[in-house]
Amino acid sequence: MSSPRLYDDLAWVWPFVSPPEEYPEEVVTFRRRFQQKGVPDGAHILHLGSGGGSIDVHLKQPYRVTGVDLSAPMRAHAARLNPDVEYLPGDIRDVRLGRTFDAVLLHDASAYMTSLEDLLAAYRTAAAHLRPGGVMVTLPEEIRSCFEQNRTTCSSYTQGDRTVSTMYIDHDPDETDTWFESTFVFHIREGNRITVETDTHRVGLYHLDDMLTAMREAGFDPEVSRWELPDLDPDEDRPLVTATKQG
Repeated sequence: MSSPRLYDDLAWVWPFVSPPEEYPEEVVTFRRRFQQKGVPDGAHILHLGSGGGSIDVHLKQPYRVTGVDLSAPMRAHAARLNPDVEYLPGDIRDVRLGRTFDAVLLHDASAYMTSLEDLLAAYRTAAAHLRPGGVMVTLPEEIRSCFEQNRTTCSSYTQGDRTVSTMYIDHDPDETDTWFESTFVFHIREGNRITVETDTHRVGLYHLDDMLTAMREAGFDPEVSRWELPDLDPDEDRPLVTATKQG
């Protein structure tokens, strides 16, 4: 399957889809997990699948961050936002930087691992860049127990005279495999001119126990906690995983 347009010819839409102001509370939750495992402020953090750099705007405040991403347009976005952060090209399934870090953040890039083999490879990449006792914080982007067929969500963001409204539609065509389709519809208004673009993403969908098993196989001891964000449905048990690399 080809790369999603959001990370290619539609990469310019990224600041409208995922602006930095959406992430300060998320980074607080990541920092809390790192602190609980003894990762101090000032530590070196590897952000695997760093995307457009919106998270790093906040992550770089307490930490020294290195980002890795496969998409050149996304790395360019990230570098413009965070000129003080090192961004390197690489596929999170097999990149090897030849150095270790105090901690790894594996955010929603793990969602694009659509087979357990690919997911395991990403966890092994994280382990390869950590010393024994190092910490990975990761969030299972979509798990079976939380998935809603044909779920539709919308957002809208304005910069200058341009507004991008985005609708996301999730659909699983086959419940027996490990992925679903998320279709993005971008309604773009520039003054009186309107254009509409579509983009389909293939996203991994797993049982949480299978993901934890893959982490253990990669050499981690995972701990699951509830992801305590105020905008999450209180009835929806979204997990956040803190995984310590075994000695």
